[in-house]
Amino acid sequence: MKSRTAPHAASEVFEAMHDLLHVYKAHMVRTMASVHPELTLNEVRALMFVGRHPGATQKELVAHSGADKAQVARMVAMLQDKGWLESAPNADDKRSRCLSLSEQGKALHQALREARRGVAATLLQDCDSATQSQLLDLLAQVRSSMEAQGTAGCAEGRHGRHGLR
Repeated sequence: MKSRTAPHAASEVFEAMHDLLHVYKAHMVRTMASVHPELTLNEVRALMFVGRHPGATQKELVAHSGADKAQVARMVAMLQDKGWLESAPNADDKRSRCLSLSEQGKALHQALREARRGVAATLLQDCDSATQSQLLDLLAQVRSSMEAQGTAGCAEGRHGRHGLR
């Protein structure tokens, strides 16, 4: 027995995902402030991306973040000034630079990863591992369907091939 009619169910799925994302972001903002009070959510995203993709270019960071080039350039400069990010010439393209975490940035990245794991564990504490796996599989299925329709936006650039991170 369905409790919802089909035309409403599809939009309600995305509304629920939207609501969950806001709850997650609110928890993350509070948690990130406890890790380092000066960090913005966009800086956290940039540090996490570079930590997962050492040697990524600023252009790749632009694609991942969805921000414009100027915003990313300012943020990269600020993260370098704070001693968390380093850049080196790109051997394949002299016009671009490869980004990596400094030693201080690596320590911060590790603290952020642990904090993010803690938030995720807290928010999913009532879901057993089978339910979490099922949810991940279902989200991957939806994403795959969206990519097949060409509606996933910059899917690989923003969240990696499999990660809604």
